[in-house]
Amino acid sequence: MVSDKKEMPVTVPGGGAGGGGRPSALPPPPSEPVPRGPRLGCLLAATALAAAALAAGVAWHGPLRTGAERAYEAALAWSGGRPAAPPAAGAAPAEVARQYYTCGMHPWVILPAPGDCPICHMKLVPLDAAKYTGEIAVNPIITQNIGVRIAPVTSGPVTRVVRTVGSVDYNETLVRDIGLKVAGWVEKLYVNYVGQPVEKDQPLLELYSPELYSAQEEYLLAYKAKGTARRLDGGPPSPELAKMEADLLAAARKRLENFDISGEQVRRLEQSGQAAKTMTIRSPFKGLVVAKNVYEGMRLDVGMQPLRIADLSTVWIMVALYEYQLPYVEVGQRAVMTLPYVPGQTFEGRVTYVYPYLNPELRQVKVRLEFPNPDLMLKPGMFAGVELARTLARDRTLVPREAVIDTGARQVALVSLGEGRFEPRQVRVGVEAEGGMLEIIEGLRPGEMVVVSGQFLLDSEARLREALAKMVKGEPAAGQKAGVPAAGASEPAAGQAPPPAAPGGPAPPPPAAAPVHRH
Repeated sequence: MVSDKKEMPVTVPGGGAGGGGRPSALPPPPSEPVPRGPRLGCLLAATALAAAALAAGVAWHGPLRTGAERAYEAALAWSGGRPAAPPAAGAAPAEVARQYYTCGMHPWVILPAPGDCPICHMKLVPLDAAKYTGEIAVNPIITQNIGVRIAPVTSGPVTRVVRTVGSVDYNETLVRDIGLKVAGWVEKLYVNYVGQPVEKDQPLLELYSPELYSAQEEYLLAYKAKGTARRLDGGPPSPELAKMEADLLAAARKRLENFDISGEQVRRLEQSGQAAKTMTIRSPFKGLVVAKNVYEGMRLDVGMQPLRIADLSTVWIMVALYEYQLPYVEVGQRAVMTLPYVPGQTFEGRVTYVYPYLNPELRQVKVRLEFPNPDLMLKPGMFAGVELARTLARDRTLVPREAVIDTGARQVALVSLGEGRFEPRQVRVGVEAEGGMLEIIEGLRPGEMVVVSGQFLLDSEARLREALAKMVKGEPAAGQKAGVPAAGASEPAAGQAPPPAAPGGPAPPPPAAAPVHRH
């Protein structure tokens, strides 16, 4: 049955020289109510698909025709209407009207002339093109419901903190091995176990050495013979003889010093006038015995190390840092250490050395820290948490990290203009600072307010408005150019299969079968 109603063409926007689309004449909605049933469901589904296509700016098929037009034509076809024939080839494109009209219930319906909505028959209202600038306006109640939160753009220092784990080690400059330069036997041992504390000059062991005993005897002979030489005639010694006596005494004393006999021990030897059977080995400083390889009666040879003393008043913390962390560490930098088993207490130290080589397998560099340890709480072998804080700049623009949307190609922040208005603004970011703050090099000023929660919903609204703004201005929306066919393409021929439906949308209706004439 063919309807005899007169069709009045209605222009759907999207045409123009630079719009990537072409005006399509569409019939107005039927005057009678649209029947409720399968066709109504298809109409609603198709109009929803039109909205999605309009927001995405994707062309389905046909030369210079947007997805919204195709979806709307499908809706009309299934609801009882049909589109009018396209303009003849070679016809001049229609100029884009400056004033457009839209439906309050179906905002994707945008027409260049006033009238009724082809879907719900509501009166169209003038479209405010200013609404489709970069600014977003949202009802404050809606922003509260979707959880939009804002925070101020601040200024302050950019501090980067490197957190890692280290191990406590001995200060190698305060570790001493008690070595021997003369062989002998241990007559008496004053140190009985590892970990025993010792004081400076405290006796460690008594060593009997025949070689050392002979050296003492030689020194006593030279010491006693000094000044006793006389000439045969009883006169005073010649200068040559006096010099020889002094050289002999100095050589005997030097030999004792080579055996680590201190000056105090030499004076006691001179006072007593008798060689000591044993030599006392004393501690060079206050510390702890950290290694013991000697027992009483044991023979010790030259070069052996019976004891090791370590001073734990200061300790080293060895940490391993990755390459990307090295720019934030320097010698002399303050370091803070915590122990997981001593909660609430912190230790302060300094970075003393950054090793000049890299572990090629782990890609790590060793860094040495030094910490005071007056109460010996830090013990070698312990694990500790370390924080290295470095201030990179004193006064920089900072925003919370959540305020910046990183798309990969650019970074965007939503600036709150007040009264539910927001402006998407592209920014250039710098270093991520401590406390979840991000340095802003360009795009924001201190004192402005930015969105830190719910910005993805607002960003989606901004993208939709950008697509609508381009359509109103006659420009192709994002992604629309991909669907523009080559010049000279034509409409699908009669009987040609319709294009596939957009993902998630209803399939287009199959082509009507050609009539069969029976004779």
